[in-house]
Amino acid sequence: FASLRTPTTLLVRPRASSTRRVASDAVARMAEPRRLRVLCLHSFRTSSDILRTQMEIAGWEQSLGDLVEFTCAPDGHPASGEVPKDVAMFFPDAEYYEWWNATKNEDGVVEYRGVEASLEKVRQRFAADAFDGVLGFSQGATLTTVLAAKGAAEGWGPFADARGGASGDKSAAMTFAVCVGGMLARTPAARDLYERARAVRASTPSLHLIGDADRVMPPSFSERAAEQFLDATTARHARGHVIPKLEGATLETVRAFFEAQRARRVEGETPASAL
Repeated sequence: FASLRTPTTLLVRPRASSTRRVASDAVARMAEPRRLRVLCLHSFRTSSDILRTQMEIAGWEQSLGDLVEFTCAPDGHPASGEVPKDVAMFFPDAEYYEWWNATKNEDGVVEYRGVEASLEKVRQRFAADAFDGVLGFSQGATLTTVLAAKGAAEGWGPFADARGGASGDKSAAMTFAVCVGGMLARTPAARDLYERARAVRASTPSLHLIGDADRVMPPSFSERAAEQFLDATTARHARGHVIPKLEGATLETVRAFFEAQRARRVEGETPASAL
């Protein structure tokens, strides 16, 4: 009968403190904020590869990499004309693209040839992945203002959630815009779109980096672009028409903007069971 004896090895119950620690660690992992994902649009007659290099030179990964993951894509249309001299000098072997070519029709009215196809190209790329915002530099920044306006006025594209924000629920307008050295589009169609977007009073969050020495896109142009947004933050830097190195008060403002956008997502994504 010895084989029927009760085993002498005791089952050890886990300590309550250990169980609580495991649970708290799980909650912490669930609540840990992820990096924001931002789709970045290049400037006039450059490319997504050139924009990526410009951001690397300016040290944005070092300054913001803990908060944001930047994806430079897509490219616009192949450049239809001469490439800016400074671009050709610094990137002589690159391929060059534009979001549109500004022309005037026979009545002298400004037209953006290719803009509709560019809008659709960005819409598709944004929809193909889980992006939180759109950043544009120069012509890419102007395109970003058009995208934001179409979202507010028509419920279309990356900023379609702005329609929810316009109803008074600010948490609904989650997609944010970042404009570096940008301006408002100059076509009659764009002006009408901006007016309809303002009438909706959408609360799309936006950040505008303005260069005090910018001669390509004078500060007043960027300031007017910022006025298109009800929830706009501006940050000044001393440089010209560049992706600027972020430092001092400029860096503080930019980081605070991204931290606020990440905090909004943490609030919306934290499961009730983790509270």
